Amino acid sequence: MLHAPSSTLAARAALALVGLTALAASPAQSPRRADADAHDPARELFAGRLVRIAVAVSEESKGRLRESPREYAPARVSIDGKDWPSAGIKLKGAAGSFREFDDRPGLTVDLDRFGEAAPFHGLAKFHLNNAVQDGTWLHEWLGAQVFLAAGYPAPRVAHAVLELDGRKLGLYVLREPFDRRLLDRAFGDGSGNLYDGGFCQDLDAELEKDSGAGVDDRSDLRALVEVCSVADDDVTGTRLAERVDVPALIDFVALESMLGHWDGYALNRNNYRVYLDPRDGRARFLPHGMDQLFGDAEASVLSHPPALVASAVLARPEWRKQYRARVRALVPVFAPERWRPRIRAMAERLEPALVEMGDDVRDAFRDAVRDLEERVAARHASLLAQSKAPEPRPLEFRGARPILVKGWKPAAETEEIALRRKGVDGVMAYELSCEARDDDAGSQVAAWRTTVLLARGRYRLLASIRTAGLRSGSRDDEGHENGGAFLAVDDARSERLLGDHRWTASRCEFEVGEFQREVELALRVRADDGIAWFRIDSLQLERMPD
Repeated sequence: MLHAPSSTLAARAALALVGLTALAASPAQSPRRADADAHDPARELFAGRLVRIAVAVSEESKGRLRESPREYAPARVSIDGKDWPSAGIKLKGAAGSFREFDDRPGLTVDLDRFGEAAPFHGLAKFHLNNAVQDGTWLHEWLGAQVFLAAGYPAPRVAHAVLELDGRKLGLYVLREPFDRRLLDRAFGDGSGNLYDGGFCQDLDAELEKDSGAGVDDRSDLRALVEVCSVADDDVTGTRLAERVDVPALIDFVALESMLGHWDGYALNRNNYRVYLDPRDGRARFLPHGMDQLFGDAEASVLSHPPALVASAVLARPEWRKQYRARVRALVPVFAPERWRPRIRAMAERLEPALVEMGDDVRDAFRDAVRDLEERVAARHASLLAQSKAPEPRPLEFRGARPILVKGWKPAAETEEIALRRKGVDGVMAYELSCEARDDDAGSQVAAWRTTVLLARGRYRLLASIRTAGLRSGSRDDEGHENGGAFLAVDDARSERLLGDHRWTASRCEFEVGEFQREVELALRVRADDGIAWFRIDSLQLERMPD
C-alpha cells in the first residue's frame, strides 16, 4: 500500500481494516499509484515469499569485515540460485543487535556495489536483520503491516534463510532499504533530503544525510528545530504546520505508541528516518527498527512524547485533540481477530526454516508466536480502554512542598556503561559506571530518565549526587568541558561533578511555557572513567513561585 498525499492521509488512516482490505470507502487511488502497484517488481517478494541467500567472501573480505565491519567488502551473493558476483556486504545493527562477522551478524547487501548488476525483484540493496531480540522473527513484519494497513508508509519486510561463508545461519528478516524507490512510492517525489536518526538522537543532533538533492548544511533541519523550540508563541502553530506535515506526524506518533514501539522516535528518539518533502519543505517521519513491539500491553498512548517534534506538536491543545481522535479511529486496526490468522499463516510459512535450525529453536519459536498473539490481544484491550480514558492531568503541587519523582528508567547512549540500582552508604541510589578504554572512542554517555506532565510554570529538579574517580576529557564545540555527572531538563543543566565528591546537593531549574507538556528529567553522566550515584530518595521536583 502506498502513502496517501497529506490531504488524504487522515481519511485513509481512519479506516478499520481486515488484513489490508478497507472496511469503509477510501479515496480513490490515483492512476499513477495504481500503475505503480501493478508494476512493482518487489510485490511478489513482500507477499510472503521465503528466499534462500548464500554469501561467499574471500579471506581478504573477511579481514576487512572483522576490522571495519561498517564498511563494504566485496562478496558473491546467490539468491535462489542466481548469482551476483560483484556485490558488497557490511555489518549492521545497533547496541542490542550488533554481532561480529564470526557470530550471527546482521548484514546490508548491495548487489551492484562493485560492478553493474541487475536488481533482485527491483532491489539493488536490502538488509538482513538477525532478529536476535525477536524470538518470533515477526515483529518487524507485523509493525510494517500495521503501518501500511493504517495508510502510512513503512519499509516492507520479507524473510530469508542465510548461509554466510559456508555457515548455515538460518532465518533472517529481509527489509527493503530507505531508497529513492521507497520515497517515490511513499511521497510521490523522492528527491528530498532523507536523514538517518542514528542512535538515540533527535533532530537537533548532527544527523547523517542519507540521500537527497537538497541542502547539505542541515539548515532545513535547523529551521525545524528552531520552530519546535519556541514556547508560548501565538504563531508557533502556523510555523509548525509550515515545517511539519502535522496530520502525518499525529498518525506516526499514534502508531508508534499503539504498537508499543518504545525504541522509536516518539518515545526514545531512536530508530527513525525523517524526510523533507521537496514539494512543500515539510517533514515526514518513517518508522524503523521495529523488532521489539507489544512488549507492555498497558504502555500509555496518552503520555506526551519527549521527542522534539512530537512534543512540540502534541503540546498544542487543538492538535492534542486530533491525536486523541486518531487513536480512537486507529484502535480497530489492532483488532486481534484481524491479525491472528495472518500471524499464524506467516508462522507456518517460516517454520520449515526454523526446523532446519533445530528442534529447540522451532519449539521456542512456536512458544514465542503464541505469546505474540496473546500480547496483540492484550494490547488491543488496553488501547480500547485508553482511547476512552480522560486526558492525563498535570502533576499537582501543594504549595512549596517538593514531590518525590519516581519511574526512572536506564538509557545507555553508548555501549560500555553500566546502569543499575545499588545500595551506597546505607541508601539506595541509581549508579552509572564507566570503565576506562584503551581506544580513542570518546566518552561514555548514559542517563536514568523519567517523564512528568507539567503545567505552565517554573520548576526545580533536586538531587544528591556522589562521584568516585569520575574523569572526562569531553568538550563541546566551543572547547568547554561538558562531561561529568549532572541533572538535565530540556536545555538546562545543573553543575557538573567530576573527580571525587561526597553526597552533593544539585539543582536544575527549567520552565514550561506551554499550557502543559510532558517533560523529560534526566540523571546524566558523560565520562571516560569512574562512577556516579544519584540518591533515590533525594530525587525531588518543586514548583518555583511565579
